[in-house]
Amino acid sequence: MKIISIMGAPKIKEELYHFIEEGDAKLIKMLYAVAKEYTKDDYTLSGKPMTANQLKTRVRDAKARIAKGQYTTQDDLEKEMQEW
Repeated sequence: MKIISIMGAPKIKEELYHFIEEGDAKLIKMLYAVAKEYTKDDYTLSGKPMTANQLKTRVRDAKARIAKGQYTTQDDLEKEMQEW
């Protein structure tokens, strides 16, 4: 990704952390849905690169699920995390 090569992964992670810390519920839900969808198909284990169209489809699908109310609330996520 060009953005990573320009900014560097550590800087992006730092900025994402601040977005999460200061974000509203909608942003948190969107970031969570995208991250969950990204790792859903063991993408990192398969070693196959994701195409731009695949990513766009995943984001579009995640947004549709959020619009339908199909997401994990912050409270439910915190309860789930306690079980890890």
